[in-house]
Order: sequence, then structure tokens, then C-alpha cells
Amino acid sequence: MKTIWFQHIKEKEKQEEFKKSVVGSKIVLDKLKEVCYTLSKNGERSSLSDYDSPSWALRQADKIGYARALKEIIEILTIDSE
Repeated sequence: MKTIWFQHIKEKEKQEEFKKSVVGSKIVLDKLKEVCYTLSKNGERSSLSDYDSPSWALRQADKIGYARALKEIIEILTIDSE
């Protein structure tokens, strides 16, 4: 579990309590992770017509940034890796 989940809590006891709450929400978090993964895969698709636009480079940069943000969210939602 990434520390970003509980870095706002100073007391160790309360951190552990919050961790338990997050782990108890695993089913919901896994579903959210699945939704983010699907959005990320759908966002990766490109077509030849994407390159017809004069601003295709900006669109591509936006697409890459969106995918990077979703990947970071997916990593945060992966609570059972550590």
C-alpha cells in the first residue's frame, strides 16, 4: 500500500486504523482500478484521422498525460502489493 493513503495522519495508531479501512474497501477499490484500466486502454487507441488535425501533437500530448495520470491512480489503488 502506498503511503499516500495515510501520510496526512501523524499518529501510528490512527494510520493503522485508516489502513484497515482502506483494505476493507478492497472490493470497491479493485472495481475503480478496473474502470481506470479500461479508460486507459480506450484512450490509447488512435486512428489515422487523428493525424489530420493541425493540433495532433497537442492531442497526442494530452492523451499521453491522461494515460500517465490513470496509471498513477491505478498504482495508488493497488493496495495489496506490499
